[in-house]
Amino acid sequence: MKKLKYFALAAVFAFASYVVVANIMTWLNVTLMQVQTVSNDSLTVGKDWSPMIGDSVQFTCRVVAPPQVYVNGAFHSLLRGTSSWTCYAQDTSNSVYGGIVIRQGSRFTNTFIQNIDTGNIITVKGIVQEFWSTSVTGLDRNKSGYLTQIALDTSGPITLNSPGGSRPAPKLVNITDFAIGDYPNAGGYINYVGGEKYEGMYVEIRNVTVGPGLVNRQPFSIVDANGNKLYVRDYSNFFSTSPSPPGDTLRPWSVPAQGTIVNYIKGVIINCNNEGVLGNQLPYVIVPIYPNDLSLGGVPPQLSSPTKNPGVPTPSDSVQVTVTVQSSTTLTGVKVNYRINGGAFTQKSMSNTAGNIFSTKMPPTALNNLVEYYFSASNQAGLTRLLPADTSISKLFYVVKASDSLSIQEVQYCVNNGGRSGYENAIVRGVEGIVTADTTDFRNYSCTTCQGGAVTAPARVIIQNGTGPFSGIWISGPPTDVLQKGQKVRIRGTVTYSYGINTILTSSPTDVQVLSSSNPLPAPEILTASVLANNKAGGDLTIKKWESVIVRLNTPVWITCINASRGTACTTQEPLIDTTFRRNFGEFLVIDNSNVEARVMLPGANLTYTNNWDGVTSGKTLLTKYDSISYVQGVLYYAYSNYKICPRTNADFGTVTPVGVKSISGEVANSFKLNQNFPNPFNPVTRISFTLPEYSKVTIKVYDLLGREVRQLVNENMNMGTFMIDFNGSDLSSGVYFVRMTADGRTGMRFTDTKKMLLIK
Repeated sequence: MKKLKYFALAAVFAFASYVVVANIMTWLNVTLMQVQTVSNDSLTVGKDWSPMIGDSVQFTCRVVAPPQVYVNGAFHSLLRGTSSWTCYAQDTSNSVYGGIVIRQGSRFTNTFIQNIDTGNIITVKGIVQEFWSTSVTGLDRNKSGYLTQIALDTSGPITLNSPGGSRPAPKLVNITDFAIGDYPNAGGYINYVGGEKYEGMYVEIRNVTVGPGLVNRQPFSIVDANGNKLYVRDYSNFFSTSPSPPGDTLRPWSVPAQGTIVNYIKGVIINCNNEGVLGNQLPYVIVPIYPNDLSLGGVPPQLSSPTKNPGVPTPSDSVQVTVTVQSSTTLTGVKVNYRINGGAFTQKSMSNTAGNIFSTKMPPTALNNLVEYYFSASNQAGLTRLLPADTSISKLFYVVKASDSLSIQEVQYCVNNGGRSGYENAIVRGVEGIVTADTTDFRNYSCTTCQGGAVTAPARVIIQNGTGPFSGIWISGPPTDVLQKGQKVRIRGTVTYSYGINTILTSSPTDVQVLSSSNPLPAPEILTASVLANNKAGGDLTIKKWESVIVRLNTPVWITCINASRGTACTTQEPLIDTTFRRNFGEFLVIDNSNVEARVMLPGANLTYTNNWDGVTSGKTLLTKYDSISYVQGVLYYAYSNYKICPRTNADFGTVTPVGVKSISGEVANSFKLNQNFPNPFNPVTRISFTLPEYSKVTIKVYDLLGREVRQLVNENMNMGTFMIDFNGSDLSSGVYFVRMTADGRTGMRFTDTKKMLLIK
């Protein structure tokens, strides 16, 4: 195939070398990284347009996907389009921000782009555009969700530098680099900061499954174990059920069934904002190119809806367990695997009792024994699936009790990182605790006018029975709405697990009994941000045990991210209103002396602090990046894949000191400079200023006399200008400290400097 194409290509370019074309246009010699790189400041607010839009550029690149391929003795369109040629290319360095779409709007042969092949090194000229709004000038760059492309210059042929070759190795990425959640459904959002660097690049995603598709050329999606979703685009005629042009059928193709295991999928990332679905944007999609870009496994059985009866087993109970199993091929076995007190697993077959439901009984065992179990189902295709899916992380379990009268600790206790109670769906009674937050603290709140879509916060009533791990729980249902802080209550209800958090759901006024009022609240658990770390996964036992407990960061913290989108970097200093591009949900990140970030949530609470997420600042205290807070406390909550501290009232905040990096001037600076702090000596706050002559990655850290890092003040990409930052040393002892600045400029310039500071208390 390639030999024929190379022969044709060489002949065409030999002919083309004799064509004389008058070209009076001036072309900027650039790299694709210069064309594609967008600052994180812009991406954080969803502005992903190229900084060179409208410019006439010339660059060298490697072909990732050519317009045509030679199949079955003839040339056929590889990439969709009936009247144009499209090519995917990548910078020869394979650096991020190095991918591009090259498009020729017509199919005449003056450029001969249709004759290039995968792996060729070519030099092209063209105009930088943002598809599909290609007529916008370079002055209008305040846009989002468009695909950067090169409109190929058609005045003459492209330059073939090197025939032959192959595609670059794909960049290994995750779905969360592009979208968090089930986007555009279920509150998911676009990850521009993580995704834009891969636009136009060849990437690989592993170990996902096939999910549902969408109309308008997204026939299926890929879904990871946490439900994050990325759609697959059928731009390659190898992966299209309706090729374009219709005669360019490259192979028979059918969309894989939902639930099919995807060992890997490779392809080019493009932006499809112009293909909005259900009124929402559909920005990043993956385009597999050749047949070997997709490796599918089979469709294992699907397991769901596990139950046990009784809900709270006692020593005399033979516990009946059931599971629902569906399979596209004949099942060869459904089993429950169980063990007692960490011993060896015993396997027991389950019988089909009704429809797709399988059931068996596990034997009685002694009081306080821990029983762990999981289900497995196999089919004739030789495929097996487990429930829970990853038993190394979690298993179903229960602890044998004398009755269904349990403490909060017994309901909340979890033996693994699954996060679920051992008594999920069971009715429990006699659960006692003191109300630590009521519906005046956490009201039922919804912002229906927010730009990013509805932001909601449920009403919550929390009870706690003293201190320590697993001592708090959310109680819900209308009968709990009238409860007030300080009341001691006894609860009867159903243990539920919803979106990663355990609750006791009440239904009748008799489910709630007030025992006394005006009781002192339990003291907050004094913890560090390393314990309450933002990067911990749902169910992580080291943080899960503090769910619904009053927790406190008792040393000064600094706001490191004022608009804390899930899974994305925070790069802006000023508070930004929540949008579809940047879902911050009224949350921000703080860091303490453990040098780890924890998350704080504001919406729904009875307080006046804000990060401007809803655009309402009147009568409120506006927080910004780098502000310091002497302490912060609240109830630990979990939602949208993050644990977060939820302050109830202003009293849960200590003193807020508005310090941080401020832009003094955006004017052009001639050189890098780190100025001596002022005042010096200082107690406890001093100001540090610095200048940047160009867009740079800046790191500023403070070290003690022994060279140990005590604070990171700045770690972000910044535009040119002069800036200042206030450093608060209230938690440090008197002595000599050093502030060190490192800056890596866009042009390759590197700057480092260190200043000595003296703290005297």
